[in-house]
Amino acid sequence: MNQIDLKRFDLNLLAVFDALMQERHVGRAGERLGLTQPAVSHALARLRALADDTLFVKHARGVKPTARAIELAETIGPALAVLRASFGIRTAFDPSSASRTIVIGSSDYVELALLPAVVARLRHEAPKIDIRIRSITQGDVEQAMRRRDIDLAIGPLTASPGSVLATPLFSDRLVLVARQGHPGLAQPLTVEAFAGLHYLLVSQSGDASGIVDDALREFGLERRVALTIPHFSAAPFLIAETDLVAMLPERIAKPLCAPASVTIHDCPLDVPPWVVGIAQPQEGQMDPCLSWLVTLIRKVVSDGADGERIRQAV
Repeated sequence: MNQIDLKRFDLNLLAVFDALMQERHVGRAGERLGLTQPAVSHALARLRALADDTLFVKHARGVKPTARAIELAETIGPALAVLRASFGIRTAFDPSSASRTIVIGSSDYVELALLPAVVARLRHEAPKIDIRIRSITQGDVEQAMRRRDIDLAIGPLTASPGSVLATPLFSDRLVLVARQGHPGLAQPLTVEAFAGLHYLLVSQSGDASGIVDDALREFGLERRVALTIPHFSAAPFLIAETDLVAMLPERIAKPLCAPASVTIHDCPLDVPPWVVGIAQPQEGQMDPCLSWLVTLIRKVVSDGADGERIRQAV
């Protein structure tokens, strides 16, 4: 990298770099900063000369950071956040006029259990904020945040790395889902009968084992997982056409049971509930837009709002 004369260095270039890392689009980065697209392109040219690297390459949906840009982002983003906090920069945030793209790492669990109500409220209060949901596994959260691939992550807080700020949202539990008239559920389930059913398991990794199997092992039992799929949304419809059953989160099972014509049953095993929350980088607290969105999500959950209540309210 070229030696930089700090006396002549334009700190505004760092803001342009940070906006490009977050938006991955020259035009949107300009909108975020109040700059024209040519101005952002000119700043990017200067950044490239300073870094002796392309930094961002054209992509089908905008621009993609190079390895060097990702490396720089690990220090530039947090440094800018510290500078803003140190100088007391508090830009008044107006959600009704804010224009921003926010990337959230999650699974289709969040899309089904939370996103409809959040997006309904967001479209009313902040119509210019766009959301991008990126599928992400529990083990990828920390790296994705460090690379600035995502702004927030929503999922089980047990998967949140210690380096991020975690905000609890709600708890959920597993329930047994089966087709109507399933012969194995004509009588109250014993643990042995529960283990004897054939299962569909939702597993992003494709592994045919989960917390239910751990609980069964305490009884010296095991179950047969006949099918694994990576997404929750298809599970009730597959169950409706077979004698397979599944253990699904209650917040997903309830809204999908009626359309799929399946029924919900209590599990005879003591499987503990879990807490779902928002994970964000520590410096994300200094971003007024992210802070506002986290507050909005928490309010939607605390209100107990579903999509219909939101539509009626707005």
